[in-house]
Amino acid sequence: MTLRAARRAFSLIEVVAAVAIFAVGTVAVLGLFGPVAKSVANVGEAEAAARAADAVRARLRALPFETALALVQDPAAVRAKDASGTYNPNDGARHPAVIFGRRNGDIGIYEGGETGRRNWIDGNNAVLPNAEKFFEIDLIQNPTLSPRDQNAAAAVVAFNIRVRWPAFIAQPGGGFVQFGANPAGGSVTFDHGKKEALFFTGAIRR
Repeated sequence: MTLRAARRAFSLIEVVAAVAIFAVGTVAVLGLFGPVAKSVANVGEAEAAARAADAVRARLRALPFETALALVQDPAAVRAKDASGTYNPNDGARHPAVIFGRRNGDIGIYEGGETGRRNWIDGNNAVLPNAEKFFEIDLIQNPTLSPRDQNAAAAVVAFNIRVRWPAFIAQPGGGFVQFGANPAGGSVTFDHGKKEALFFTGAIRR
């Protein structure tokens, strides 16, 4: 009986090996949690970006054609801004065509000198604060479908909707700052290269 029991028992080496294998497997599984959580968050943000693009289309339909057309930017101008380390999309006086959006899909369009409000105004006619500016949106004219030199007579102007995020992020001590802002200044005061981006299509009709 004693000999048979001894033969059925595990040796110390086998126990240690089993524990090591279990530990390695556990670490591998735990290592998947971070990427999976990040992937889920990215999917949610991409869906929110699509809602923001839908809100842009709906808002433009409610605007006069010339007002909507003023929000559609020249591709060359957008490339120049992207290449500039000092480009500040939150400077409405210099870049009034930039649109900002909330996570819930609502958007704010800049109202400047023509109204005296000089701020981004949401769908409820209220100021969109920096704390709620999660998406940065540019309408970039499609030069193939809608050459810019034909805007004056065009019945339809096609464009791409570029949605980038995050636009603003919370600070540990309170308040919100633009993502990629460099407090030290220098030649690169804003770095937009690490933002997520998606493109959608749109058009306005005269």
